[in-house]
Amino acid sequence: MRRQLILALAAALHGAPAWAACGSADADFAAPTALAESPVSVDLSDERVLLGRNGERVATRRAPVWTAERGDPLPQTWMDKVDWSAYRLDGDDAGVAPTRLYFDADGRLCRALRYDVPRRGGRAAAPFLTGGFAFEYDAKGSLARVVEYDQTAYRKPAIYSAVRQTCLKRDAQGALTALIEGPCDNARVPAASRYFLRDAAGRLLRVIDTNVEGRAVAVQAYDGQGRPRQRYLNLYSRYAAPGDGNIPYPYAEPPPNDDSLYVLERERLSGLVTEVPGNKWRIVRIADEVPVDDADMPSWNPQAQTILAEGVTDPEGRAPLEPAAQEKVWQAMHDKPGRIFWYPDPMTRMLLVPAMPQARWQACSDPANLAADACG
Repeated sequence: MRRQLILALAAALHGAPAWAACGSADADFAAPTALAESPVSVDLSDERVLLGRNGERVATRRAPVWTAERGDPLPQTWMDKVDWSAYRLDGDDAGVAPTRLYFDADGRLCRALRYDVPRRGGRAAAPFLTGGFAFEYDAKGSLARVVEYDQTAYRKPAIYSAVRQTCLKRDAQGALTALIEGPCDNARVPAASRYFLRDAAGRLLRVIDTNVEGRAVAVQAYDGQGRPRQRYLNLYSRYAAPGDGNIPYPYAEPPPNDDSLYVLERERLSGLVTEVPGNKWRIVRIADEVPVDDADMPSWNPQAQTILAEGVTDPEGRAPLEPAAQEKVWQAMHDKPGRIFWYPDPMTRMLLVPAMPQARWQACSDPANLAADACG
């Protein structure tokens, strides 16, 4: 029996596809269950490093499922990588375990319950259930939903309510189509989401991130071999010139650098604003061989720069560009992304980034648009 349990623990989340025993994540969280129980010494509220099933080190997290902001777009987990048998408590110690894990007959993790364990000594008190996670799987055995529960009514019996959910949606072939940080089927409550758009062969075309308001904030495009191409953002800029207003503009993300981004539409080149009259300003292109993010700041050296436009701010603090200069700068912003800077004064600079046309951004960030060239 013990050998069977250890095998189940070692196979956590990697058994054969028959997960009916876990049931729905909406089931009564505190209700007794016939699932195999494993008391463990790991406190789920602490972040630490655990022993992995293959001897590796596994870092725990507050959430059992998450996605990275950039890089690998697919969901990441940690509970399925832990060798839980190394942390199992037996005998008297099992009664004061901070966590109890419940697995189905194939070793799939169904529940992870957190307990408040009283200190030893003095007046004895039983561990008290404070919350935890319920895992739900689809008919093919793939993770479909994780629901976090917390105690929401401090009485006897205590009441436990769902406080967070993660929903994973898949197509008929089992490929992931969406990860939603909320209920699976509640369109009236927008949630931060990640959508995976694929072609007919199942290759990734784009990955779209939306915020809690349902607004698309990032799109990662992929080529025909599934390799990342350009990333597009629709964020509030760290820099907004006076009069521009604090509104987001969509844009193609430039190469990494520490400078403030000034994302602007073509017509705004007609009058960049600083509100400081009489300042010398210039717009420059940094030579290709000069790093723009180097600690020694060689890109600030005027000898590494080509002047595209320059002048003195007028009495209203504006830096007007003639039409020919505007076109020259705008074209350079597209030809040399990440290398066109505006110096409103000798000690300050912003990276000029061209905004995407709104129609193009709408096509790029539309989860229903499966065109391979949707972002242009």
